Amino acid sequence: MKEQFKCIPKPLQKQILIRIAGAVLGLFLFILLLIFYKDWRFWIPCVILSVMCLASAGTLFYRCVFGKYVVVEGVCTDIDKTLIRRRIKAVYIRNDSFSIKIVNAKRIKNLSIGDIVTVYVADNSAVYDVDGMKVICYYLAMTKGERTHEDRTDLREAR
Repeated sequence: MKEQFKCIPKPLQKQILIRIAGAVLGLFLFILLLIFYKDWRFWIPCVILSVMCLASAGTLFYRCVFGKYVVVEGVCTDIDKTLIRRRIKAVYIRNDSFSIKIVNAKRIKNLSIGDIVTVYVADNSAVYDVDGMKVICYYLAMTKGERTHEDRTDLREAR
């Protein structure tokens, strides 16, 4: 199982480990409440948190081991941000053959126009076609890579 985990791409490994950490946190809180509070009603949310995070990590691990995800790579062409706190709301990615809008792109930080973006999407995830652009509302993981200055100027001239 350890060798299978090492074969999974790094961003997906990170997501699995975050979900396992949530399960461990729920278990730790359960033990803490078990020691200090004798009322069973305090234990239920911790057990539910632990089971849900563990099930989510197991499902993602299964999906990654059997290759039930799609890797989409392209260049970031535009970024929608919220008005007040300037957080990323949506990312537009252009590939050689299509354009994609990733909605709810909150997991990625310090993204700028011209960066190479890699998105890992579940193979059964819903993809909508709006105005000739593919729209994805849920993704497993997203990473960015840096482009050279010459590539950025070419992208701005193409727009």
